[in-house]
Amino acid sequence: MQTRNRRRLAGGMLCAGLVLPGVWQWATPELSAQTRPNIVLMFPDNLGWGEVGVYGGVRGPLTPRIDKMASEGIRLNNFNVEFSCTVSRAALMTGRYAVRSGASQPGGITLWEVTLAEALKSIGYATGLFGKWHLGGDHPEGKREPTDQGFDEFYGIPRTSNEAQTTIAQGQKTPGTSFIWEGKSGSPSRNVKPFDMDTRRTVDRESAERGIAFMERSVKEKKPFFFYYPITQIHFPTLPHPDFAGKTGAGDVGDAMAELDANVGRVLDAIDRLGLTRNTIVLWCTDNGAEQRRPWRGSSGPWTGFYNSMMEGGIRTPCIIRWPGRIPAGRVSNEIVHEVDLLPTLAAAVGADIVPKDRAIDGVNQLPFLEGKQQKSSRDSVIFFANTQVRAVKWHDWKLHYVYAPDAGGPTVAPLMRLFNLLSDPKEETDIKDANPWVQSVMDRIANEFNATTRRYPHVPRNAPDPYQPPKM
Repeated sequence: MQTRNRRRLAGGMLCAGLVLPGVWQWATPELSAQTRPNIVLMFPDNLGWGEVGVYGGVRGPLTPRIDKMASEGIRLNNFNVEFSCTVSRAALMTGRYAVRSGASQPGGITLWEVTLAEALKSIGYATGLFGKWHLGGDHPEGKREPTDQGFDEFYGIPRTSNEAQTTIAQGQKTPGTSFIWEGKSGSPSRNVKPFDMDTRRTVDRESAERGIAFMERSVKEKKPFFFYYPITQIHFPTLPHPDFAGKTGAGDVGDAMAELDANVGRVLDAIDRLGLTRNTIVLWCTDNGAEQRRPWRGSSGPWTGFYNSMMEGGIRTPCIIRWPGRIPAGRVSNEIVHEVDLLPTLAAAVGADIVPKDRAIDGVNQLPFLEGKQQKSSRDSVIFFANTQVRAVKWHDWKLHYVYAPDAGGPTVAPLMRLFNLLSDPKEETDIKDANPWVQSVMDRIANEFNATTRRYPHVPRNAPDPYQPPKM
């Protein structure tokens, strides 16, 4: 396995790598491995607000288990993500805006990046990924596979669900080159079976069952665990498991949502059965907003737009977090949170200094906010990028588009700069820039402060090879 140039991770007090203006950090006492909480992170694909009951689901009562989980923890109504699959997963895993890591398809991220799995593994966590990776690795004998990035075990698809339609893998030209993979740390992954329109229907249940077996083994070994379950549904082709096909009357998307909810229930039931409920942090968040492609078009609920756009329908997604006894049940918040916050927040929750200090970290510790010890989020703004361009900034209830392109993958629309207040105008329909000229100066400051950090911590170039060595500044 490739030697990596990265700092050593060790236990201690939490200190985020980049302190944003107005944000303060919490120190957390170190916990022993026996008392550290387990972490289960479920991360569905291209799933908008309109698919989930507690977020105003439009297809009927299809998500009873997810809805119940929301009543047992906190429901975030202003959870923000990056605009497409790979960059969203890069941000989630590194605590950094994806522009910093140079994340791209099919390259993924360099091995220099420290993933959440690597950080947790450094303090004794068992780590397993069962589902969709999409952060690098074109061939099983290649590099940048999950087991090269901190996961002890991997089962699932290395890239994206739409390969099932053609069975052609990224970078290949021949049909029959797309497979479901299995891998263990220390050896290359291997092809298990073809990834096609049949196995697309069953991969999520298989991943859930393997993840549950991973939790069971970790309990027997008396190790805390990180079970990452990046669910492939409801990315197109949105084909449900045969047990759910045609069962809801709401089409493939409705059937797939019912299946997804049942798989969430499987995982939650296993946590209960193993007696781990009070010592397990469960997160259910989605990587992007609703899918736009027909015939599997999703619902963005009250928002405008779909994934691959900077509209709220593309970057504001459902997120529910449960930790009985630590996160009060039944809370709902419209405070701004971003997926990059999960790394420092989970570092605080496990009580260890596992946040890298040799690079810019954009995430902030949200544990005091989640626990109700502070009413406000530890951040008041987020930045949205397309490739290396700042496309929009959100600050409190204001959102400034520097480049307005409402349709996913579509052209820009004049005037390019538009300002919206998301409370009074959640669908981003009425530009109020001219009536509120002061807001741009605030947004410019946020963008400029980010840009200033890149002089000390330059972005990793897109498609940078391994081993990556950051320039000395």
